[in-house]
Amino acid sequence: MLIKIGLDPTVVESGDSETIMREVRQRCRSCTTEDVCERWLAGEETGDNVFCPNAAVFESMKKTMGVIG
Repeated sequence: MLIKIGLDPTVVESGDSETIMREVRQRCRSCTTEDVCERWLAGEETGDNVFCPNAAVFESMKKTMGVIG
């Protein structure tokens, strides 16, 4: 799955969060669902962020790095 979304599994295993976030930002910059994302962030779209190319990365990060709140 990590390879499918463009994330190097060895980076995730190393815990190099700076590199992970650089890759996340790159995918965000080239995303084709920006309009859906903006509506979702504004609370105008319901449901999970399944449209997001970084959704799996964010879910993994929540599990390994904890969540806010």
